[in-house]
Amino acid sequence: MTDKKLINAWQKAAVDLKLNIQTPFVLNKINGGEIKCLLLIENFGSKKGTLILSTDDMDDFDEPEKYGYYCSALNPFHYSKYNRDGFVETLIDWGFYGKEDEKPTWYNGVVY
Repeated sequence: MTDKKLINAWQKAAVDLKLNIQTPFVLNKINGGEIKCLLLIENFGSKKGTLILSTDDMDDFDEPEKYGYYCSALNPFHYSKYNRDGFVETLIDWGFYGKEDEKPTWYNGVVY
């Protein structure tokens, strides 16, 4: 239930902040395995985006980096309710990696 609240909070953020997200997101590994992630936030954290895992399930935390993704384990306590300022701060910390003309108007950080 906590993961569902976290996903719902990011869906609200996606609408408010004009983010592209995919939920759920499954990363297919080269060896045939897969990593099930709560969601992918496109254009932030790396060129491929940030994969979100819950701090309650971090078994595959280091694996996505091998595939070009940034990975973040978010504490459901802090991310299960949408708080615009807090989510914006997190996204700015991760950095924007999309095209300059796709940068959200609220984003005031570096474009990588």
